[in-house]
Amino acid sequence: MSSVVSGVATLHGALRAAERDWLRHLEVALCARQLTADQWAMLSNLSDSTGITMSELAVRAQLPPSSATRHADALAERGLIFRIAAEDDRRRILIGLTQRGTDLVDSVREQELLAEAELRKRMGSRNHAELLRLLDLMLQHQQ
Repeated sequence: MSSVVSGVATLHGALRAAERDWLRHLEVALCARQLTADQWAMLSNLSDSTGITMSELAVRAQLPPSSATRHADALAERGLIFRIAAEDDRRRILIGLTQRGTDLVDSVREQELLAEAELRKRMGSRNHAELLRLLDLMLQHQQ
């Protein structure tokens, strides 16, 4: 038995439609900073103080490793991320945010928080919390 959510007959379709709708809220902020949604996914998972490996970043951003590497190259060219060798294993490369990258993430994050506050207001705090709980539950069962 399948239910239709806004004209979408599958869970996959509903999740994709929700993601596209969410990204529309960030589109202006991302376009103004010449970022793609995938690049934002990478930047928003980085820190300025500690680096992570490219494979860890790809997993966090939910991107194939080859796409993550391509995006990292573009972000590094713009001076938004750094790459350094890990102290414990010089063959391992760590990636993190530069100050310029941190500033950019902070400015987009402001827009993201405003969009989330608007969503919370539209759907109600209880429903918003329940949505986050259910998504977390869904992800826990996949691991």
